[in-house]
Amino acid sequence: MGIVTGYLAQLVNNGIKLLSDGTAVSSSNPLPTAQADGLSVSGTATSAAVLFTTSMLNYESITVQVTSAGTSCVVTYETSDDGVSNWVSTSGLVAGNTGQNLLSIASTATGMFQFARKGLYFRARVGTYGSGTVTVISTLSKVPVAQFSGVYTYGTGSEGGVVISNITPVGVEARTYSKTSVSSGQFVRPIATTDGRLITRLNSIPENEWQYAAQSGGITNTSDVALVAAQGTGIKNYLTGLSVANANATASEIVIKDGASTVIWRMYLAANAPIKNIKFVTPLQSTANTALNVACITTGTQTYINAQGYKAP
Repeated sequence: MGIVTGYLAQLVNNGIKLLSDGTAVSSSNPLPTAQADGLSVSGTATSAAVLFTTSMLNYESITVQVTSAGTSCVVTYETSDDGVSNWVSTSGLVAGNTGQNLLSIASTATGMFQFARKGLYFRARVGTYGSGTVTVISTLSKVPVAQFSGVYTYGTGSEGGVVISNITPVGVEARTYSKTSVSSGQFVRPIATTDGRLITRLNSIPENEWQYAAQSGGITNTSDVALVAAQGTGIKNYLTGLSVANANATASEIVIKDGASTVIWRMYLAANAPIKNIKFVTPLQSTANTALNVACITTGTQTYINAQGYKAP
């Protein structure tokens, strides 16, 4: 103990001093002490006036309890980094929030609200005054606040220039022709008809659908008949359904071809076969920029074929 006392005396005698903000510690310039958690500020107003302004230095959140709301008064909550004139709205939640409440920048009734620190200064003021007395009591805290707020989508939308209220707008792009395809893995906007009918596979917009009607007298030879012509670079033909009938005593096979030679579907067509309706749940498709053809394998039938499908990448 004697050694320590002697060492401290030596430090003092050698002129070593403690400094605070560059100035020697004294009764008029004491060492700083930590600010107390739970510092309280409050304010009262009977007009459109600031209730209180406080620094948030060393604090992370603040609760504001409106104990008297007056009549038709609106308390607004604001933050600033200079504390002079550059005040902006800041949002908080009711103290009883369990995740379903929306953030608010103002209050009109008694209650408790909690705000996270967003600027150096925080203030509450009566932005709109009606009558009566507005009183608030606030507590600063060094504990950050996690504000879990409900998210709601609502409002108005416009369709054809007409405003529709109380809807959740969902935007889909109306198309009367195919748009440029994107690469695999890229985002793409969904498309719809011009009256808002969402296009999903297997269907397409009406402008991209095709249909083939049987030729007069039916097919009587083995030549290829084009159900639909090639559609251009990158575009395929899709066959979703067809009807087949044979009005002749000669039976045959019938084939659907991708182009001139690749058979992608085949069936037996009996003599005098009545109409058969065939639906392709998984559409038959051509390669890009290639026609879809139909042909009978045997000459002498009288085959009637009608077909429908669409074009798409």
